[in-house]
Amino acid sequence: MPTVEVLAQGFMTATSEGGLGFCSVNLIRGEHLTLVDVGHLARRELVVERLAAVGVKPEEIERVVLTHAHWDHSLNLPFFPNAEVFMSAEEYDYTQHPHAGDWATPAYIGDMLNRTKSVHQLRDGEELEAGIRVMAAPGHSPGSMCVLVETGEGIVGLVGDALPGRAAALLPTPTARIVFWDEEEAERSARKLLDACELVFPGHDRPFRNNAPRFDYLAPQSMTLLNPPRDEDGTIHGSVNPGAVAFVSLIQPTAKRKA
Repeated sequence: MPTVEVLAQGFMTATSEGGLGFCSVNLIRGEHLTLVDVGHLARRELVVERLAAVGVKPEEIERVVLTHAHWDHSLNLPFFPNAEVFMSAEEYDYTQHPHAGDWATPAYIGDMLNRTKSVHQLRDGEELEAGIRVMAAPGHSPGSMCVLVETGEGIVGLVGDALPGRAAALLPTPTARIVFWDEEEAERSARKLLDACELVFPGHDRPFRNNAPRFDYLAPQSMTLLNPPRDEDGTIHGSVNPGAVAFVSLIQPTAKRKA
């Protein structure tokens, strides 16, 4: 039976100078060593260190599954030279000619994918191996998908940004944090994921158990902020605002609007 390990938890952390968007990176041990999403360059060293801690070298990763092709989930692909890449056919097609206003899918993503060992284009419901299949979850992007893993604790959903965190699940109408493609599809996909998954490993949060209407985190989370702004005398300039920011679904210009 396959197992899922969190290598790097996801974060949606805001600062006064911009957001810190780190996607989750998860390792599946089954018939193959598979990474689901690989993060961006700022997390490359961390991901390599976490792999080493569990006895895996980057060149030993056999498969990378991209829940979608956004830059923050995909830019570390070149660091896994022996991995075959799996993603939805719809998402791959979109990367070849992304919308000019889609800042999360730059034109170079398609070129990067075409330089990998191979790209396998998947359809809804396809099985990657025994106990592991994919499910279409469009809306956040044209071809977002999740990976469903049958484990001893139940169905684990590695859901990417179709359901980016616990706050999204708690909305009266669950949805993606940012919708780049289709609002109604994003809402349908989020509901479908919650119906299918007992454990949710979201794209930008820590895993939680689906006890709807309750959603219980499985592990603690922390982040240490290093090298804050300081003067010549060492005086640190910075502050922490612990106030919660309300979850608001952001609709990008590339997304279709509801009538």
